[in-house]
Amino acid sequence: MKKKVFVSGCYDMLHSGHVAFFEEAASYGDLYVGLGSDETIWGLKGRRTINNNAERLYMVKALRCVKDAWISSGSGIMDFENEVRELKPDIFFVNTDGFTPAKEAFCKELGIELVVSKRIPGAGLPARSTTSLRKECRIPYRVELCGGWLDQPSVNTLCPGSVIVMSIEPSMEFNDKCGMATSSRKKAIELWQTQIPVGNREELARLLFCVENPPGTVAISGSQDQLGMLLPGLKYV
Repeated sequence: MKKKVFVSGCYDMLHSGHVAFFEEAASYGDLYVGLGSDETIWGLKGRRTINNNAERLYMVKALRCVKDAWISSGSGIMDFENEVRELKPDIFFVNTDGFTPAKEAFCKELGIELVVSKRIPGAGLPARSTTSLRKECRIPYRVELCGGWLDQPSVNTLCPGSVIVMSIEPSMEFNDKCGMATSSRKKAIELWQTQIPVGNREELARLLFCVENPPGTVAISGSQDQLGMLLPGLKYV
């Protein structure tokens, strides 16, 4: 008879690191997963989940290495206590970040073996964590392909015209002030941190323009930069 293995976590933004963790845990026996609720995650981390309870549970239960999963009924760092007491697992499997003295004491109380993951990524895959993904900036740069100075009234009043722009992810390093809308991108990062939020892209471009050109700005600039970054594909603006 296989051993019962239990893991706990929020598993938002499901990635290959989560899957490798589940596979490693499942190598010890049948794997059961307790997911923290949206409310618990808000209380612990002060941020809302990208995927809600139903979505996260659906994705975790769909993994072939998972025997069963549920949203834990408790709250806080020990939100799984009720379910673990009922499940009576043989092993509580944690990663190095998830290990706490409280969990260790809880396992000793119930006679559960506590195993700490070696955090081995899938073959040929990079090590992944939700924290590192959240720090990875996905706000694009803007490249101007044709036209220019649309945002400069001193030039555009004399030679009006359009600009062809595109949002891109560069494959090489370059300096600031090189025509890649680096100043506008820095404002976007101040505003949104790592990624453009969901919403009307033209309205978001207008918001970013206002942030970069607050009341009192003398040299207003950036309109083609914001539109170029926020609107996908090749744009004629």
